[in-house]
Amino acid sequence: MDTLQKIKAIEKDLNSFFMERNEEIHGLMLSVLSGLNILLIGTPGTAKSMLTESWAKTIKNSKYFGWQLHQFSTPEELFGPFSLAQLENDKYTRITKGKLPDANIAFIDEIFKCSHGNLNALLSLLNERVFYDDGQAVPIDLISVVGASNEIPEESDKLDAFMDRFHLKYVVDPIVENSNFKQMLNSKK
Repeated sequence: MDTLQKIKAIEKDLNSFFMERNEEIHGLMLSVLSGLNILLIGTPGTAKSMLTESWAKTIKNSKYFGWQLHQFSTPEELFGPFSLAQLENDKYTRITKGKLPDANIAFIDEIFKCSHGNLNALLSLLNERVFYDDGQAVPIDLISVVGASNEIPEESDKLDAFMDRFHLKYVVDPIVENSNFKQMLNSKK
């Protein structure tokens, strides 16, 4: 099976469960093929996180990182804690195993909810695919970041630079057709 056939098969499989999500699923596939980030904006309960997790499982050898941000999120939650052993040697290196710099596919839920400091720390990671550790730019293997939010940020939030890091943007609406909602509830996936 060639790559195009695999992509179509994955999309068909995901579309058989996630009703009325054809465009979003295609966007997720485009993001991994192009190495671009994708933003999903929709009300709670529209399966943004469930869709992303299901999609990430279809990517062979993926190292997935998923996290939900909030206003008190700390850099350690995303980037890992500082190494105490390295701090003794005046080095500010992080333990990144299992954290965002270690992943190649990432999902960040409620992406606009954390502090501007954390958002600014994400800029180079999202755009240049580098992580700054102890003052050094470290290239990372991040393929795509899926950001999700329940609302679009206000203009006064001044998040233009951050929003520009997400080239693919989709509004995820609630399921319209009752029969589609019922079919999804009865699905065995």
